[in-house]
Formats: sequence, structure tokens, C-alpha cells
Amino acid sequence: MSELSTRQHYKWLIQIGLGLVPFLVLGAALVAIFRWGEITPFIQSLFVPSDMSFLEVTLLGLIVGTIVVLISVGLIITTKTVLPQSEGTEIIRNIMRTPSGIAVSSLGGGIVEELFFRGVLIGLFIGHGPIFDGIVIGISTFLFWIIHIPQYKGVRLAYGLVFINGLIFAVLFYFTDSLIPSIIAHAIYNLGIGVYFMQLTK
Repeated sequence: MSELSTRQHYKWLIQIGLGLVPFLVLGAALVAIFRWGEITPFIQSLFVPSDMSFLEVTLLGLIVGTIVVLISVGLIITTKTVLPQSEGTEIIRNIMRTPSGIAVSSLGGGIVEELFFRGVLIGLFIGHGPIFDGIVIGISTFLFWIIHIPQYKGVRLAYGLVFINGLIFAVLFYFTDSLIPSIIAHAIYNLGIGVYFMQLTK
């Protein structure tokens, strides 16, 4: 890359990183409000599975993530879906042209979004019965879907994939009591989609 494009690339990486900061700040504020005095134990509890080993939840995340990305990419190819033209998607296209961009998207989105949407929004409020827990999962998934609408405006398949994948990640967290499988599955999904779009832009 030329010096200019390198500078621009780092600018895009910083933009993606800054886009994730509000989730960390809001998540920290919610945990402080609802779990004051037990913040550290609560955060630690988000990663410890209840009835499975760390190896089992890791393998579960790998398997689910692989299945999700294969189905998603398969549907994108089959339907010839393309990203819409917008400033946001242009940044995504440019970021996805490099390994560092894909890494930021994969790890940043996988860790930060899962920590907020599943760990905080679900973890703080579940435990009051299946119906209430289902509502909490539904609200979290809906909010996860809403924040991706500007990114994929007008692309119905993308809307559907984001909602269904968000629901899958939420269910993974709910039934394992650990963010590990949902973080891994989400990271694999972002990685797979990133690699696919990187190949398209070559």
C-alpha cells in the first residue's frame, strides 16, 4: 500500500474501533447500575459455562460458527446479493480488503458486540422464567438487528441473516451460560463474510 492508502486504511480501522466504543461504555454503565458491588464476578460469570466444559463450548462455537457462515455465504452467492452503496458499506469494503481489517471486524465485532448484546443485555436480565427470558432474548436480538439496518439498507437477505444469526448467538449464550461459543461463532461469521467480500474486491 502507498503511504496515503496506508494512512486511509488506519483511519478506517480507527473508525470501526470507535464505532464499538459506545457498546463498551453503555455495557459498563448498565453493569455498574444493575450489579454494583459485584461487577467483576458478574463479568467473570459470563465466560464460565454451567453444564459444559470449556472445550465443549469452544467446539460448539466453532461448529455453529462454521455452519452459520457456510449457509450465509451460500445464500449470498445463490441470490447474488451485493452490499448497498453507502458510506458505511464503502468503509466495510475497504476494510475487508486487508487481513488487519478482517481481524478488527472479526474480533472486535465478535467480542464487543457479544459482550454487550448477549452478555450485558441478556445476562443482566434473565433468570425470571422461560417466558420473560424469551422476551429478553427477543429484545436483545431486535436491538442487534436494528443497529445493522443502516449498514445493509435495502438488502433483505442481509436483514434476515443478521436477525437469525443474532438469535442463534443469543441462544448459544442462553443455553451454555457462557459467551465463549457465541463470541467464537460470531467471529467466525465475520471472518468468513470478510474473506468472501475481500475475494470479490480483488
